[in-house]
Amino acid sequence: MTDSELETEAGSEAEPRPEWRRIALGGVLALLVGAGVVLLIGRAAGFSKLSSTLRGADPEWLAVCAAGQVVVFAGYTGVYRAAVRFEGGPEIGYRLSLRVVLASFGLTQLVAAGGAAALAITYWALRRVGNARRDALVRLIGLNTFVYFVFALIGLGAAVAALVLDTAPLAMTLPWIVIIPTLLLAARWFTAPARVAGWAQDRGGWLRRALGVGVAAAWWVRRAVSTPDGRTLAPWAVAYWGGAIASVWAGLHAFGADVSITALVLAFTTGYAAQAIPLPFVATGGVDAAMTFALTAIGVPLEQALLGVVAYRVFAFWLPLVPALVLAAMLPATGHRLEAAGRAASLARPAGPG
Repeated sequence: MTDSELETEAGSEAEPRPEWRRIALGGVLALLVGAGVVLLIGRAAGFSKLSSTLRGADPEWLAVCAAGQVVVFAGYTGVYRAAVRFEGGPEIGYRLSLRVVLASFGLTQLVAAGGAAALAITYWALRRVGNARRDALVRLIGLNTFVYFVFALIGLGAAVAALVLDTAPLAMTLPWIVIIPTLLLAARWFTAPARVAGWAQDRGGWLRRALGVGVAAAWWVRRAVSTPDGRTLAPWAVAYWGGAIASVWAGLHAFGADVSITALVLAFTTGYAAQAIPLPFVATGGVDAAMTFALTAIGVPLEQALLGVVAYRVFAFWLPLVPALVLAAMLPATGHRLEAAGRAASLARPAGPG
C-alpha cells in the first residue's frame, strides 16, 4: 500500500483501498507456494506414509484444532481493544475490534507487502479513533512489541524447561536462553526513565525521529507491563499464543503424534518465528516448512508433523481468509464506526480546567 492510499493530502487518514486484482493474484500464488512446499516435504516423507497416516486421522481432534483458532482471533482482538483503551484511549466494541483484526489479517496474508499491510490497517484504525500520527505509530509498535514480548517469554520458558528435561536439541534451546534475556536486558536499559526523557523526543532528522518512536514504543510496553491498566493486555496475548499452540497440538494428535507439551511449545515458537519476517507469502510455505521441520527436530515423524501442520494452517490461514477479505472490502464502513467511537470517547472525557 502506498502512502497516498493511507492519507489524503490534507493530512486526514483515508480508507485503505485494497487492489483486488493484486490480492486475487496473491491468493493464487499463496496457494501455489503452500501446495508446492507441502508436496516437496510430502515427497521427502513418502506419499505412501502420508496416505496411510491420513486414512488413520481422528476427525474429533480437528474440531479441537479449529476451536484453538477461535481462541487465537478472540485473543488478538482482546489485545487490540486493550491497547486502544490503554492510557485514556477510547473504548471500542469487541465486534468492531474483530472487524479491524480480521481485515488486517486478510490483507496481510495475500498482498505483496506482507506483514506491512496489517501494520498499515492497524495504524489507520488507530488514527480513525483519534490518535495523533506519532501517538498512533507508537501505540501500533507498542501493541505488536507487547504481543511478541509474551511470545518471547513463552519460548524462553519452554527452552529452559526443555533444557532441564532434555526433550529438545541444544540448537533449539540455547538461542532462546541466550538471545531473549539479552534483548530484555537491553530493552530495560533503553527504557530507563532518564534515557527515555531524552531519546523519545520527536525532534531531529528522520533517523533521530525513528529512534525516538522506537524508544517511545518500548517505553509504552514497559508501562503496559508495570501498570494495572496495561496488564489487561497480558491475558489476551497469552490466549492468542495459547490458542495457536493448542491448535497445533490437536492437529498433531489428529494424525497420531504424541509429543510433550514442553517440546511442542519450543518447536512451535521456533517454527513460528519465521512468520515475523516481513516477506511476501512467508505466511504460507515458509511457516509450513519451518514448523514442520521444527517438530521433526523434537522427534515427531515427518509425515505426522507435515499433516499436523497442514491441518493447523487450514484453520489458521485458509478458512479465515473468506470473512477476512469480506471485512477488508468493508473498511470504509469500519472507518466510520471507528470515528464514531473516537468522538463518543472524546465527548465522554471530562472537560479540563477553564
